[in-house]
Amino acid sequence: MLNEFRNRYRLSSHEFIKVWKFYDSDWSGFIEISELQGLVADLVRSVNPVATDEECNHRFRRIQNYYDANRDGKISINELSELLPVEENFLTKFNNLKMRRADFDKVFAYYDKNGDGTIDPDELLGLLRDLFIYKDLEVDVSQLERIKNNLMRYADENNDGVLNKQEIIHYCTGRR
Repeated sequence: MLNEFRNRYRLSSHEFIKVWKFYDSDWSGFIEISELQGLVADLVRSVNPVATDEECNHRFRRIQNYYDANRDGKISINELSELLPVEENFLTKFNNLKMRRADFDKVFAYYDKNGDGTIDPDELLGLLRDLFIYKDLEVDVSQLERIKNNLMRYADENNDGVLNKQEIIHYCTGRR
């Protein structure tokens, strides 16, 4: 079932963050047992719409046993990254230590999922998640949220709740 789902779908980092926020309904920073049951049932039924509750529960137990690596009864964002079919990290295409303007424009366009010329807070979370994974750092949702909030506070020069290219360039280069 999971392989069939993975063959049908590939989530972008932005879509992954949306899934995370939807199923982490108590905003604990983890997908707990009851939240995971809902996620697994939705995954199973996306492949087999007439799946019974018994089938969903069977898949849930298998997924929980396999993906809850530390057996704490919660799924971390790293563990969910293993479970869901997420696109290849876009940032791996840029191995340069110094990013050129054309590279920056490609990265910006990729994470600007709605194409409005800005990076909104959810799009920024997707970018930060990929950045942590690219740098081989442990990802923690509360840490991502803190970094996102700090970036928004310091880089959003016009306080419109989104970041445009100039604001990001100013933040990254220390110019204002």
